[in-house]
Amino acid sequence: MKKIITLLLISFSITTQSLNAQLDLAFISNFSANPTNSCNRLSWTIASNQSISSFELEKSTNGKDFKTITVLTATEKFNTENYTYADTAISADKIMYRLRLLIKSSQNDFYSRIILVQSKMKLDDNIKIIENPVRNNLFFNYNSTKVQEADIKVYSLAGKILVNQKISSFKGNNLITIPLNSGFVPGMYILEINTDILNQTTKFVKQ
Repeated sequence: MKKIITLLLISFSITTQSLNAQLDLAFISNFSANPTNSCNRLSWTIASNQSISSFELEKSTNGKDFKTITVLTATEKFNTENYTYADTAISADKIMYRLRLLIKSSQNDFYSRIILVQSKMKLDDNIKIIENPVRNNLFFNYNSTKVQEADIKVYSLAGKILVNQKISSFKGNNLITIPLNSGFVPGMYILEINTDILNQTTKFVKQ
């Protein structure tokens, strides 16, 4: 009798997993995240939108403990519908997301696959400030792994952006000059270099 019950439980578990996988394929497609400097922009497509009541977007930093970060009510559109959400709380290096779908015709719900988002690498020792403290011009060099565009920003310690420009960097060592205007009073500032895969920061002192 125990063996029969065990076999029934195993069969039920396999059937449930199979059903959830089929529902996932039937309802959700293109569940993905596009990480930027300010947020993770999540998007997904629903095939049978009229069957969905709402979505709960859940987030985890360890892959085990998921917490709901937002609840979205499904639109009234029939068939295919696209959804997006921007998660601005992205301080962790690795973040995992999943969707919990609530179905109108059933009290059951099911989960989407889990997607992983990794933040850009951070280095603090690849930027070399030349002549620090700095006078009228900020001279620095940094190594680039390839030919690419980079965003250069200079911040005050209060977080105000004082310089914001794009440069074309070459593979290898790059020597960059940034003129400092009259808005730079003596004190400490933060230099940031951003590429598609790398974020680097360092501090310098203005005389």
